[in-house]
Amino acid sequence: MRFLGVQFKIEESDFTGNFRSHVEKFYRKCNKGDTLIFPEDVGLLVAFFGIRASTTSEAIQLLYSKDQERIDAIAKNNEIENFVSAIFLSLTDRFVNYFYDTFSSLSAKYGVYTVACNNMSRFRKGEKQWEPDSFKVNNSAFVFNPSGKLIFRQDKVFLTPMEINLGISPGNISDVSTFEIEGRKIGIAISMDAFTPQYISRLEKAEIIIQPDANPGKWNSILSNGRWQPEEWMDSAYYINQRIERVKNVINPMMVGNLMEIRFEGQSSITKKAEMGDTKMSYIGNQPSTGFHSILGIEEFDPTEYVERSTVIDRELAFDEGVVELEI
Repeated sequence: MRFLGVQFKIEESDFTGNFRSHVEKFYRKCNKGDTLIFPEDVGLLVAFFGIRASTTSEAIQLLYSKDQERIDAIAKNNEIENFVSAIFLSLTDRFVNYFYDTFSSLSAKYGVYTVACNNMSRFRKGEKQWEPDSFKVNNSAFVFNPSGKLIFRQDKVFLTPMEINLGISPGNISDVSTFEIEGRKIGIAISMDAFTPQYISRLEKAEIIIQPDANPGKWNSILSNGRWQPEEWMDSAYYINQRIERVKNVINPMMVGNLMEIRFEGQSSITKKAEMGDTKMSYIGNQPSTGFHSILGIEEFDPTEYVERSTVIDRELAFDEGVVELEI
């Protein structure tokens, strides 16, 4: 049983017709029955197909101008004050056809399980196209089986200020659960959820936890709370693995690259229970330690070697695309 976590690097061509082929190249690395995991927000790229803008604010304005009458009607009919949320609802047909169907059909074509995330509502088939089935837009992880059927959906519960400002709705903590592949219980904690004990306590029976992530900020930096970003990251996947007895591994694929002015950075990893014989490794600027199965390196920096924070703080680093793999 093999899991592949994708560190997905945004490319300009993802917005001009290359998204499916970009995604498909990771499926070609799979064997039938594997589980392929994409990072948080991978489906959001679909929203900006054909949009040429230098900032996300400008891109959102262009989306609004292209379908203003319908977006205004959606906002009015559902009493939505945040027009960005109304824009996401208006994109339901595009999301179903280019996000949902892409990952569903590729799962079936290659005979694998897929975990992929997007910000979208539940949906229904309308008279002419797919329509939102709810006025709520959730940041959700979708799990497709090797036949392409959706078998599980997990909504993100604990949102970032950016998501709240965009009008994303939080999921319900009582709806957090697990699904099974070959009899193994698997849980999903999207980004902030993986840092929140209240959420993780709902997954204490999971053997594998998947943490899809997209970190919109500089990886090698000091945060506003005074902590080194990669040090704070240890409070998610690594902490979960060491503290929750039943959890054997946490798989944390991350988005990298530029979505207009927003730059995503991070190091995808797989954690494990710390053992004496482990190869010591770390995120950049942290002391290498046991408890890691694998970490994707950064150009010029090996995760098994310690790097002084003072030598790399706020430097421009090259984050490449790649895959972390786990076989159990």
